[in-house]
Amino acid sequence: MSDPTEALSPEDWRRIRDALRYLARDLHHRSFAVTAERRELLWGEMDRCLALANRLSATQSNLE
Repeated sequence: MSDPTEALSPEDWRRIRDALRYLARDLHHRSFAVTAERRELLWGEMDRCLALANRLSATQSNLE
């Protein structure tokens, strides 16, 4: 089986990173309308989305 990421263009990777960052912003905005407990969960997910977007950026930079 081939690596499915080989079929993704640099533009595809940019879209994925942008989508993760957009999702993180959305989670942040939603966090203001929930309880403190739920806010912590949303912020944790926001941090994971941003970390993944950063990892993808670093990986793409290393491939170029």
